[in-house]
Amino acid sequence: MDFSNVAARTRACAITIVVLACGAFLQAQSGPTPEQIARRAIEEVWNEGKFDGAPILAPTTTLHYRGRATKMTPEDALGIVKLWRTGFPDFHFRIEDVIVQGNQVAMRVPFTGTHQGPFWGLEPTGKKIAVSETLIFRIENGLIAEMWEDFDEYGMRLQLGLIKP
Repeated sequence: MDFSNVAARTRACAITIVVLACGAFLQAQSGPTPEQIARRAIEEVWNEGKFDGAPILAPTTTLHYRGRATKMTPEDALGIVKLWRTGFPDFHFRIEDVIVQGNQVAMRVPFTGTHQGPFWGLEPTGKKIAVSETLIFRIENGLIAEMWEDFDEYGMRLQLGLIKP
């Protein structure tokens, strides 16, 4: 038996496996990364008010807020963004920290704005707000499938004069 031929075939098989594995990895990485998707949600949708781009949310997305899990369609989410941008036309998230683990992205994104339109039944006050917020996104098939939100709603209500300290 010619062992040099076996060794050559083994090397050829190993190289083929590596090439195929790398090709599959590169193909999987060809779409936007979870971080890019999360940043697009913040920058384009929230900060710039662009709603007509490629889909960013799964057909049904789950929002976790204050111990509740709420199913949302992309239209529901768009309504929420429009509500905030109507009340605070200069609404702006500032991305301060980003942590990515697999298909999840955690972001510390404090936001600011000036209350210039109706919001939560309150007529415009002209007051400026600065509120801390943390978001976590779970990305599935290139779309946001789940979100966890935690923002200082108490502090925001104080700043708007809705409640007393």
